[in-house]
Amino acid sequence: MLVALLKNGQRISLVEGWTKAQLVKLRKNESFFCPACQQEVILKLGNQRTPHFAHKKEGTCALEQEAESQYHAAGKIDFFHWLQKQSISAQLELYFHQIQQRPDLSIIEQGKVYALEYQCSTISETLFCKRNGRYKKAGIRPIWVLGAQHLQQLSPYRFKLSRFHWLFAQNISPISPQPLIFYYCPRTKRLIRLTRFISFSSYYTFSVPVIEKLSDIQFSDFLSYPSVALPPVFWSEWLEQKKIWRLTFPLYRGKINRAICADFYPRCPPALFPPEAGWPLQHSYLFATPPFIWQTYILLFLEKRGICSLSSIYNCIKEKMKEKKITVRYLPLARTYHYTRAVYEYVQLLEHLGYVRWVNRQTIAYVKKWTFPKTIEEALLKDCCLLERVERKQL
Repeated sequence: MLVALLKNGQRISLVEGWTKAQLVKLRKNESFFCPACQQEVILKLGNQRTPHFAHKKEGTCALEQEAESQYHAAGKIDFFHWLQKQSISAQLELYFHQIQQRPDLSIIEQGKVYALEYQCSTISETLFCKRNGRYKKAGIRPIWVLGAQHLQQLSPYRFKLSRFHWLFAQNISPISPQPLIFYYCPRTKRLIRLTRFISFSSYYTFSVPVIEKLSDIQFSDFLSYPSVALPPVFWSEWLEQKKIWRLTFPLYRGKINRAICADFYPRCPPALFPPEAGWPLQHSYLFATPPFIWQTYILLFLEKRGICSLSSIYNCIKEKMKEKKITVRYLPLARTYHYTRAVYEYVQLLEHLGYVRWVNRQTIAYVKKWTFPKTIEEALLKDCCLLERVERKQL
């Protein structure tokens, strides 16, 4: 902790310009107490870590759920000074008694209250949702920033994002086209915003990182979505990923994969799924399942029905979800869009490519046969040819 109470109830913050000599003297003459549990705490002044308050070993506190690292402490101090320079009202570790929570920073800006949480350790989904639920109940908007040590960057635009990372995907404004994830590194003083999520699978995602020094941005940048374009290299990387799906998916012997393969047979072996499936969409991140799987299910359904309603396509996907063959991504902070939005976008792509036509606003007709390649070589060639048409539509 960087904030405690004195005997008289006054708050004392360790980021307010104290020298070590002053703190040594203060420690001799004062007692300090936790704002949450009111138990006495110790002022620690070691040489390796930032001065901080800590509970005594025999003490218990509801807020002592995770140890705070030097990395974490440095980050929230950076954010505090950054807000001060903008003349924004911010308090460090303010304890909200009504919800029994103490965000790293409490911010009041234009009449709204924000809780900035800098999360450096891994916490459970249950605890994460509990904290957010309490903030919502109190009318406080949380802004979550992950420690940059969590970021797993595989290439300039390809990232490995676990289910834990996706918890922090947040819609920062009602008009955000997509959610984003914030990361911050106190060593480099850089804020990273991951934008334009184009999901390959449950773990691998294409994204455009916006990397800036914290001192070069304003608090308002946390409340607006950066305008960035997909780089040209995206399309070649996506095509390579599609090739990997074809070559490796049938090799995975899990129960769910076997069931998916059984569904695709006898119409098409999994490695030879139609080239018309497996394409990126603006909202395909709503599915944790790779696009080639849920899109192939739609193609097989349309081929069988010929003419069908949008609601019947949605029900087809819903049935596969019940069978656990398709999984929707869990996004507690980004519930603006339903997964059916991605399905609708795929139908629009098929219409753009000339494979279906709208009969009316709720019904589509299958008008052009999909391609069912006979060999991997043919499948890869058809993927390349179709890529040029898909790319022209842009995301």
